Amino acid sequence: MSAAPARRRRGAELEAAIRRAVLVLVTAHGPGGVTMEAVAAAAGTSKPVLYRRWPDRASLLRDVLLHVATGSIPAPDTGSYRDDLLAVLRGWAATLTDPATAPVVAATVAAMQQDPELRTAFREGVIGWRKAEMARLIRRGIGRGELRPDVPVEFARELGQSVLWHRFLITGDPIDDEVVLRITDEIVMPFVAARP
Repeated sequence: MSAAPARRRRGAELEAAIRRAVLVLVTAHGPGGVTMEAVAAAAGTSKPVLYRRWPDRASLLRDVLLHVATGSIPAPDTGSYRDDLLAVLRGWAATLTDPATAPVVAATVAAMQQDPELRTAFREGVIGWRKAEMARLIRRGIGRGELRPDVPVEFARELGQSVLWHRFLITGDPIDDEVVLRITDEIVMPFVAARP
C-alpha cells in the first residue's frame, strides 16, 4: 500500500484519516496488516502521532472497531423495547451486509482465532459494549412493564443478535429486514414479554 501524501492535519480530520487507514488495512490484509508503521504510512502521518493517541496496536484496533460498531449499531430509547430491539438488529443487519463493513467484520472475526490481542480488544471493546447496551435496553423494558421481571438477561441480550451472527459467519443465509422482523416478533418478544 502506498503512503498517503503528507499534509498537516489535526483533531477530527486526522483521527478520521487514521480510522480510514485502519479499515482499509483490515479489509486488504486482515487485522494482522494493521501495524503502527502501516497505519502511519496509509494515513500520511507518523508513528509518534499514533503513539500519542494509542499506546499500542491493540488499543488502536479496539478503538477503531468500537467506533465502527457505535456508529453503526444504535442504542436508542424509543419508549418501546420492541422498537429499540428492531433498531439494534437493523443496525447489525446493515453492518453485516454493507460491502464497506462486512469484510472488516469477517476479517476481524477470522483473525481473532490467531491473535489473542485482537480477540481481547474485540471482546472487551465491541462485544462488551454491546452486552452492556442490550442489558440496559432489557432493564428499561422491565422497568416499563413490557418485559417479564425474571427475564434471563444474559441470554435475552444475545438472542436476536446471535441469529444474525450465525447467518453471517456460518450459514450464509440472507440477512434482511424480513429476517429482523421475524427474529424480533417470533423469537425474542415471545421469550421476554410480560406474561398476563
